[in-house]
Amino acid sequence: MKTIVIGIHGIGNKPSKKILKDWWRKSILEGLKKYNYPSRSFEFEIVYWADLLHEKPLDPDVVDRDDPLFMAEKYFPESQPIIKPVGFRQKAIEYLEKYYDRLMIKGLLSLENKTITELFIHRHMKDLASYYAPEYIEVKGEKLLVKDAIINRFLDKLQKHSRKKIFLIAHSMGSIIVHDALFEKPSDVKIDTLVSIGSPLGQRYVIDKYKDVLKEKSINKFTVPDNIISNWYNLADLEDQVAINHTLSKYYLRNSKGREIIDEIVKNNYTYDGISNPHKSFGYLRTPEFAEIINSFLVSEKKGLFGWLRNLLKA
Repeated sequence: MKTIVIGIHGIGNKPSKKILKDWWRKSILEGLKKYNYPSRSFEFEIVYWADLLHEKPLDPDVVDRDDPLFMAEKYFPESQPIIKPVGFRQKAIEYLEKYYDRLMIKGLLSLENKTITELFIHRHMKDLASYYAPEYIEVKGEKLLVKDAIINRFLDKLQKHSRKKIFLIAHSMGSIIVHDALFEKPSDVKIDTLVSIGSPLGQRYVIDKYKDVLKEKSINKFTVPDNIISNWYNLADLEDQVAINHTLSKYYLRNSKGREIIDEIVKNNYTYDGISNPHKSFGYLRTPEFAEIINSFLVSEKKGLFGWLRNLLKA
């Protein structure tokens, strides 16, 4: 069976689909090479949805920091020393502000404080606000809720590659999109491996959004979707403020195949201009843990007796 690696990006405007896809692939290959895995060619696609909410993509060639298309953080190979670690609270581009701890970590930011919550989300995470709000956009002549338009794009990509063995990478808000798609619009398409990186699914605000759904179904926890047939890995850096509540496994039950979420703590080494960002996708994609996971997937496409024996030993 042919294999496919599919990524889905997170919140905020991005460079063009072509550039982002190239940077994700380079990051993956960089990790494989660094940790001495054989060089492997693989088919890679990206679920690009930034264009649904942003008129023009960010431009890596823009040097004016006041230009709305300026990119503060680009892909760069791991070679720069970390001079000053900077969390999201100090970087407006990552949508958080200095009161992040008080709002998010201590639980003030929840639907129990709806006015504060929605104001914060609207000001600092406009994409997430549009996703959750009853906001409509036009897609190919049809008016759709923003949430539906984004989820449909993801599901269309899955359907396109439904006959292949799928390795799915969901970064940040991308993991919310995948979660909602799999639970609200169940698909028969099998996902061999899901890797969530820098996921906010454990955040109070996101959890509160699902309370009504859980209550309606008379359940206390979600169950890992049955179309995830091998593993769901959740990778988080302890300094990643978006993934501050990094243990997702406690919120999900095993599926009928016995698959559960495997939480792993990693070190995201992304640095640009001497400043680190432990949430950046490029850093997550070149961690040793991610390299091991994707290498195992790429190796598994080999068929025959040796492949069968290898899978048997791994079981």
